[in-house]
Amino acid sequence: MKFRRNPKILCGFASSTVSNTSAFAPAIFAAVIAIIVVCVATNWQQERSRADERAAVAGELATISSRLQTNLNGNVKLLQGLAAGIAVNPAMDQNAFSKLAARILQPDSQLQSFAAAPGMVVRWVYPEKENERVIGLDYRTNEKQRDGAMLARNTHNIVLTGPVELVQGGTAFVVRCPVYIDDGASQIFWGLISGVIDTSRLYQDSGLGSADLEIAISAVPEPNLPNQVFLGTLETFSKQPVEAYVNTMYGRWTLVAVPTGGWGRNKGITAFELYASLLSLCVVAPIIWVGFLTKSRQKTIEKLRSNKKKLVQAQQRLEYLSLHDPLTGLPNRRFVDRMILQPRRPGPKDCLILIHIDLDRFKEINDTKGHAGGDTLLQATALRLTELTGPNDVAARIGGDEFIFASWSDDPGLRAGELAQQIVTTLQQALFIDGSECVVGASVGVAWETECANTRDFSQLLLNADLALYEAKRAGRGQAAIFTEELRSAAVHSKELADEFNQALDRDELVAFFQPQFDAGTLDIAGVETLARWDHPRNGLLSPDKFLDVAERLGRSGDMDRLILKKALFELARWDGLGMRIPRVSVNISARRLIETNLFTELSELPFAKGRLCFELLETIAFDDLQPVLNEIIPAVKKLGIEIEIDDFGTGHASIVSLLRFEPRRLKIDREIIKPIVTSSSQRRLVSSIIEIGRSQNIDIVAEGVETMEHARILKDLGCHLLQGYALARPMTSKQLIEFCRAKNEDSYRRGQDYALLSGAAG
Repeated sequence: MKFRRNPKILCGFASSTVSNTSAFAPAIFAAVIAIIVVCVATNWQQERSRADERAAVAGELATISSRLQTNLNGNVKLLQGLAAGIAVNPAMDQNAFSKLAARILQPDSQLQSFAAAPGMVVRWVYPEKENERVIGLDYRTNEKQRDGAMLARNTHNIVLTGPVELVQGGTAFVVRCPVYIDDGASQIFWGLISGVIDTSRLYQDSGLGSADLEIAISAVPEPNLPNQVFLGTLETFSKQPVEAYVNTMYGRWTLVAVPTGGWGRNKGITAFELYASLLSLCVVAPIIWVGFLTKSRQKTIEKLRSNKKKLVQAQQRLEYLSLHDPLTGLPNRRFVDRMILQPRRPGPKDCLILIHIDLDRFKEINDTKGHAGGDTLLQATALRLTELTGPNDVAARIGGDEFIFASWSDDPGLRAGELAQQIVTTLQQALFIDGSECVVGASVGVAWETECANTRDFSQLLLNADLALYEAKRAGRGQAAIFTEELRSAAVHSKELADEFNQALDRDELVAFFQPQFDAGTLDIAGVETLARWDHPRNGLLSPDKFLDVAERLGRSGDMDRLILKKALFELARWDGLGMRIPRVSVNISARRLIETNLFTELSELPFAKGRLCFELLETIAFDDLQPVLNEIIPAVKKLGIEIEIDDFGTGHASIVSLLRFEPRRLKIDREIIKPIVTSSSQRRLVSSIIEIGRSQNIDIVAEGVETMEHARILKDLGCHLLQGYALARPMTSKQLIEFCRAKNEDSYRRGQDYALLSGAAG
């Protein structure tokens, strides 16, 4: 049968389809709406659940990171307190260190032990029990701890490392704090103070043991190796975790967390879908559901906003603490560094003024009034500086008793002078500490921009202020000094001289000169004093006053003493081989050389006969302060057959009792005391008194600075034993000394021959 298209049939089919569609339209519409509502609601519920879960985890992780930061900062403050105590008394022993550490260590602290490493070698520990194995550890040679120790020393910052394997066993975090002591002219590196933080106690007190969270910590922002994660696992970083950060002085830890078991544990999606489907079938259900969703959404948004606000406040608080000194409330060194890197110039013609302030008598106050008195002084100083600040001024404490005062002015020279004088005058005013009136005073160094420039290097300006402060302290207390190019040139010259001196030691440019000492009665040579000279390749022969300070600042005075001693013993052996009669040779020795740990080992290996080597100790060495150390060193040196001689007697500050306690073989009277005896009877009586003291203690007296034969005659009459000075012989090389002795022997021989002839003629 052939099908034929009928227009009527086609129209009827279309009409029937439209009619059926219209009849099911409400149901289809309702079904579509229900499906859409269920899908949208389900997706929204999933998103809301994830947002709530992440917000909760973020809040808990923020609390944990804040507690961890607080615990670390607290431990660092305790260690800084111990370092401050050692800086005040660097010569303490184990007992003093243990007492100080016991007072600082809190029962609830995560710190479990301390170790002090003067010269980078551990000498004291607390508690001593179970930590004895640490004593003697040399950070410079221990591969596991060398990097962290050298980083603390080289950066002058506190460094946190770990977890590391301890020498005494176990693992822990180690905080290292460099200690510097003030010798009146500069800051000298003393060593390191290390604190061992109990990892388990730190984790427990910080809340890292939470059973609800899977937490991991890394010292790098995006770790890709398992050993870069020291708490938790590397896998946690790949689970879309919530992140937080903890600053660790010289680095930053990254904390990540996810819920234990992963995200989306409490979905409850199936019940929700069923409930949404039932409600969507009703006309009122969509309206009620929309209202419920709106209210729930608002709560979630409010909760997120609240958590975000708390996080922002916590970050702002941490940022404030990192930029301000907790004791005085002033901005700290980091704030000053940031201000210098990103200065905000008030006006286009304004130039930056920096004033570096150093309190003159802070150490005395801290020693006599304790740390509480020192803190009171710092707080009072901060208050006084704050009262001097204007709208565009900043007063900051950059460490210890040092402050920075920054200001802007279009006439920096005038403004800087006024500010410097105001600061000196204000800090010179008396204040009361523990009921006692104290006058502290301050020295200030001033530097300012010579011209305004938006791209200027302000860090150089701070260095200029430091140079000016150094010049002010050289001029005396309560002084203000302004930076000049002459100061910069002097600093550059000092730096060049220091570099050249280091090279001079390596190139053997230091040479030994010898000045004879004569018997006052016979004028026979009784010994020689070895003097260091620098054979500079450009400037020629330099005397010690040109480079001794440089050697001390570089910490190489001990190397210089070692080199000159070897040269002196070499020449002594040479003179013996030539048949010269040089009874002994004297060499100067510095305090740094005296306290070297390998001193006795080196001395015992040197070739010399007992009584033929003498160490000259400057009286300006603090005998009273170094009494405990010298009580051990001096007798040990004497046992090696080395005599002790006190040089420059009468110019130092040591008591006669402390000097004579070491029973020196000789006392050498300083040339400034000898020089006036020709014309001053009172000076002769003073010298006579010193000679009498020596005679009563069986100590020979050496007079240096004998410039005329009249000096020699008077000293002989006063009973002086030995003479040394230009009137008898100048410092000379070994070759010149050999010629001098030969000439002296020939002269003595001729005088003997003449005397024999005269005696024969008379007979």
